[in-house]
Order: sequence, then structure tokens, then C-alpha cells
Amino acid sequence: MRRAVALAAIALLTAAGAGVAQTAGTDVNLTVKYGVLVALTGPSGASGQLWNQATVVGVAYVNKTLKAMGLANHVQAQLVDSQDSQSQAAAGVEAARKLVFIDHVNVVMGDILSAVTAAVATSVTIPNHIVEFTGGTATSLPDINPKGIPALLYQPPASNALEGVVLAQIMASTFGKRAAVNVAAENDAYGAGLAADFKSVWTAGGGTIPQYVLYNETQPTLDTAAQQLVQGSPAGWLIIDFCPNLPKLIDPLQRTGKWRADRTFGGDTLSDCKSQGQTSVPGMRVAKPYVGGGSTLPQYQAFYQQTATGGGGFQGWTAEAFDSVIVSFLAAVQAKSGDPARFAQYIAPLTNPPGTKYTFLQLDKAIGAILKGEKVQYEGVSGPLNFLSNGATGAPAFQIFEIQPDGTSRVVKELIVKARRS
Repeated sequence: MRRAVALAAIALLTAAGAGVAQTAGTDVNLTVKYGVLVALTGPSGASGQLWNQATVVGVAYVNKTLKAMGLANHVQAQLVDSQDSQSQAAAGVEAARKLVFIDHVNVVMGDILSAVTAAVATSVTIPNHIVEFTGGTATSLPDINPKGIPALLYQPPASNALEGVVLAQIMASTFGKRAAVNVAAENDAYGAGLAADFKSVWTAGGGTIPQYVLYNETQPTLDTAAQQLVQGSPAGWLIIDFCPNLPKLIDPLQRTGKWRADRTFGGDTLSDCKSQGQTSVPGMRVAKPYVGGGSTLPQYQAFYQQTATGGGGFQGWTAEAFDSVIVSFLAAVQAKSGDPARFAQYIAPLTNPPGTKYTFLQLDKAIGAILKGEKVQYEGVSGPLNFLSNGATGAPAFQIFEIQPDGTSRVVKELIVKARRS
């Protein structure tokens, strides 16, 4: 049955790009150059490889569509290079300088790490008017964009601020809004940022946080942190960390005999540790942005699996990178220019009303409509992007996962949080 569904999805993809009449735009000469900047090795390497492959797939789909439209000779997307940030800000900046100053890319895809993104955006992409799409979720990232000009840094995943709201809501429904909960987070841009956003919402609602523990990934043990976290008889816990580092905290917590996994919630990076070959914690619940809010996830998965050449098994969140390629290319088409200083202004409007809605399966029609001067709204695989003027996404959906006894993850709830318009 699954094979039949997959074949049907591929057939639909083929039909979407085949037999398209040559559209207006033969006078447009346009190349949009993409460069990937992401952790391809190290602790975040597995996720980085997936982000890279989704970009490869996005560029391939754009060019496949252009070929079917008869435009490929003078309109194209080009993936110039993929650079390894090594999960380090300094290495990321150097890699970004290579992409911008040597490869002359128009769009930088990455990083998925907020700290690397912030360093690259402030020192390389924004000063040189290059568009950047990040997989990082730090609330502060959109604020890097200068005021008074179109955003250059875009954040397709939900920010920590929205995730903090979701975590506070589901923990309040579990423990009561005035409950005491202890918080532990890795002391980096993601962990400390999400912990602070949760703390703001939780305490504003009347809740308390007796123990608020930030720790460094490089600490050899976290026994002291574990002892702190079980003090004060908390009703529950929030842990914000990455899968490879999680056992360092969970093992000493279990040894205390005072901690319960089924009363613990986690940040989005802990939603499916088992699929990464890491240890999951049965009973734990995790909030994660939901990228299946759009109607085309099965078709995207089919094309991804047909096209990707590495990077591990398919994961739905990669649609954030795929959608970023599509919408930035549409913006360049609207500007009739690969210069990001010219096409950045069209990215946010292309994800919001007014305009006829098009999915990636109708990319040919969306390109044709833009070339005819019609208003277009791109509906992402990951659902409505609804970019705000500061580059943050506007209406993300979330799923609540519960880790099962075998370590797999099961969705137990879905909800949508709307961001305030900026």
C-alpha cells in the first residue's frame, strides 16, 4: 500500500511538471546561486546533512520545473557549494565568507544552529546584502535584521518564543499554571534562549521555577546539575538539550531516585533521538514545530526520496529548507533579478495574502503568474509560512510527542500558535 501511495505521489509530481506550455518570460535572464552553510560533521552533523540534501532537492525541483516550461536555457537555480560550519561560529563565518566573496552566492542556506547563524548574519550576509535562511530557532535572530529595509535573514521554523508559549501551555494543563517546575538547559543560544522564553511565560502565568540550571556541553559530568534539579519537590521538569548530550544529564537524574521521566517535558531537539541513533527517554513529552501543516508533504517526501543522494533517511522538518529555496526563487523571478538586494522585498509578501495560492506542485503556474504580473501566495510543504516583516514565520503549528517504551515517538496533540504581526 505504501509503495502504491509513493508511486502515485511521484506520478503526480511528474504530471505537475510535464506538458507545460512555454510561458511568458523568455526575455528574463536569471540565475539564483545558493550556498549551503551547515554543520555537516560533529554532533549536529546528521541534521545538517538532511538540511543540505533538502536544499539539493529544492534546487533540483526548481530546475526540473524550468526545463518543463522551456525556460531552462536562461532561467535557473544553481547550488554552488555546501560548506561545513563544524557547529562553530568562527568556522561558520569563514565558510560564509567563502560562499559570499568567492562563490558569489545570492542565498545562504543555514545554519541550523542559532549561534552560528547569528555570527554569520551579523558579520557576512546582512552587511553584504545576501539573503539567508536559518534552521535556528533563537527568538533574537529576526532582530538582527536592520530596521527600515526588507529583511535579509529569514527564520522558517517557529522561534523559541512560540515554543516557550506552547511548553508553558501544555505544562500548565498537566501540572497547573501555578505549579513549581525545575528547568535545565544547555548554555548555548538555543538552550538558554528557549529556557528564558519559557521562564518569561511560565512566571507571568503564576508558575514558579525553584531551580533554573544552565550547563555547558563540555562539562565532563552533570551530576551536580542533576542534584540541583531534584531539589524543592517540583511538580515537573523541563529539559532543553541535544540528543547526543542528553544521557549525561539523564543518567545522574535517574540515580537520584527523585526524578520522573513521565513528568518531564523537552525542547524540540529531543523529539526523536532514537532515529538519530541516540538514547530516547520513555515517558518524556516534547513540543516540536509541525511541518506537515501543508497538504503536499507526501509528494515532497516522494520527490525527496527520488532525488536525494545521501544525508540519511527522510525527515519532514527538512521541508523548511525546501520551501526556502522555492520562495526565494519565486522572489527572484518577481524581481527579474538574482540580486538579493532587489528580490528580498518580495519574500514576505509571497507568503501572505493577497494572492492566488500555489504549492510547489504548481510551481510552473506560480512562475507563469508572476511573469504575467499576477499576485501569488506560496503555500509551503510545511504549511503557511506567513513571514513577518522581520523575517520570522507567522503561524506555526506544533505537535506534542510522547516517547514510547521502545524509544519511538508518538504524536499525542497538535496545536497552532499565531505570532503577533510586526
